Parts: sequence; structure tokens; C-alpha cells
Amino acid sequence: MENKNFIEKRKELYFKQMGVSEELKPGYELCIEAHKCWIEGRVLDTIELMERALEFFQQHQAYKEMANILDFLGDVYHMRGNIEKALRCYKACLDVCETGEDEFSVAVILEKIIHIYRTKKEYDKMLPYLYRNLEIGEKYRDAHRAARSLVGIGDVYRLQNNFEAAKEAYSLAYKIYKGMGAGELAEKVKEGLELLEKEQANLNSED
Repeated sequence: MENKNFIEKRKELYFKQMGVSEELKPGYELCIEAHKCWIEGRVLDTIELMERALEFFQQHQAYKEMANILDFLGDVYHMRGNIEKALRCYKACLDVCETGEDEFSVAVILEKIIHIYRTKKEYDKMLPYLYRNLEIGEKYRDAHRAARSLVGIGDVYRLQNNFEAAKEAYSLAYKIYKGMGAGELAEKVKEGLELLEKEQANLNSED
């Protein structure tokens, strides 16, 4: 009994420190149970509890909690090889983060969606997410993010044989990396530009 009381007191202290309202406590209770299941390796129970918590937070329009759960579920499904479910979770999470204007979280989720589409080799579908990532990189002067997005954009256009658009994206990425003093990354992009020119020349010679 004392142990149970201690756990309850610790839980209440956690809720107080996190500023959890009485209204949202049942959802957090589900998350705590899910966390215990996760530690014990009970993945299916974890998913079930998290999905119940997600439904609860949706009913209460608790967007921060919804985003955290969707991100977690996406990671779990991805880890289990269920790419389609992971993608649905990440996209739902992205919508929630965009609604809440949480661009830091948006950037994190964008990277995960881009990675999945790259894994699926559905390169065309990467473009809108790459451009959104580029927009965030430029807005917050995150040079690494901007350059990384431009390289991804260049890769997609290259696969589409849109050589001019690919060259423009790669060239911008090269300038950013050079300006940052990231010589190794700049050199890799330069190699990509040289390869692009060869591919374009080969394609033109076939015509």
C-alpha cells in the first residue's frame, strides 16, 4: 500500500511540474501506462494504450499531446517495418504541428516523411516536403537544413532528368556549404554537379 501511495504521490508531483490540468490527467495516465508497457517490451499493449490516449487528447483538442503521440507511434510503426502506418502517423503529426505553428517540430517531422519516401523510392512525393524544409531553414537561418534540403531537391530533379533545376539546387547547396566552411560536404555536392553534367551530356548524345 505504501509503495502504491508513493507512486501516486510521485505521479501527482509530475503532473504538477508539467502543469497538467485535471481535464487532461486521464490521457496522461494512459501515456504513463503505455510507457511502463514499452519498458517491459510489450509493444502491442503500448500501441493500444497510446492510441486510446490519442483519441482522448483529440476529443480535448490537446494538440501538443496529440503531436507527441503521433510522432511516437510513427517511430514505433517504422521500427516494426509498417512503413505505411508510420507515414500516416507522421503526416497527421505534421498537420497538427502546422496547425499549432510549431515550426521546430514541423522540421523534425518533415525529415522523417522525406526519409520514408526516399526509402520507398517515391522521389516525386518528397518535393513538397523538401521545399517546406528549405523554407524553414531559410526562415531560421539554419544553413545545414537549407543546404540539405537543396541537395534533396537536386536529387529528385536529377532523377526526373530535369537537369537545369537539379543544377540550380546543387549549385545553391554548394555555395551554402562553402560559405559555412563545410569543405567535405561542399566537395560531395561538387562531385554531384560533375556527375550531373556527364549524365546530361550522355542523354544529349543519345538524342
